[in-house]
Amino acid sequence: MESLLSQRVYDQLYEAMLDSRLRPGDRLNRRQVAADLGVSVAPVLEAMTQLEWEGFLETSPRLGTVVRHVQLDDVLGKFRLRQAIEVEAARVSAGERIRAARAAIEPLATKADLAESATAANFRTEVDFHRAVLEAAACPQLSKAFENVMRHGLYHAAQNLLPHLPQRTTDIHRKLLAALCRADANAAERLIRRHLEPWFAAISAAAVPPAHETVAFRGPAVSLKQRRPRVGKTK
Repeated sequence: MESLLSQRVYDQLYEAMLDSRLRPGDRLNRRQVAADLGVSVAPVLEAMTQLEWEGFLETSPRLGTVVRHVQLDDVLGKFRLRQAIEVEAARVSAGERIRAARAAIEPLATKADLAESATAANFRTEVDFHRAVLEAAACPQLSKAFENVMRHGLYHAAQNLLPHLPQRTTDIHRKLLAALCRADANAAERLIRRHLEPWFAAISAAAVPPAHETVAFRGPAVSLKQRRPRVGKTK
């Protein structure tokens, strides 16, 4: 039961970072979080420890626990990891496996092609397409690694990257899917690398703090119940 509560607290804190109820530099008090979520302190401590281990939070004697600023080195490192995972999955699933999964992936490709890139919700649409392509490889280890990396990818996009994400190109995902259905392993690797190239430029262009920057103190601990506008929300 305690582990289920801890996971629920983890999920709620993570979602709060994605929708800007928690922002880089915000200070968290575990008793306040527990009160906001209606749970005891123990699962909050467990969830915050996990988030700190994964790099979303950091603790110092002076500031306590705060939401970490996005750092360029972290973003680029996670993206390279994502690319390696997707390339390997594409090599495994190229051709027959992708063709077998095409009917399920096609609607996601269409949705991704129709989505504008400058919102967190539409970035998730992009991720859904890539997840479906990766799952065609039927390798649980690759899927798990992808999910771990993309938790950071979604967070980075929500906090800093949305204005810099690549602009939508007509039918880019549907064309990629069709090409993967025809490709062998080497061609599939080239297709994925080419598809992800614009993201390197987008990440480099993002206004993120340098790796040595310390967390800025925002004042007293924030409440998850306070309302804040979502980053990248469309009018």
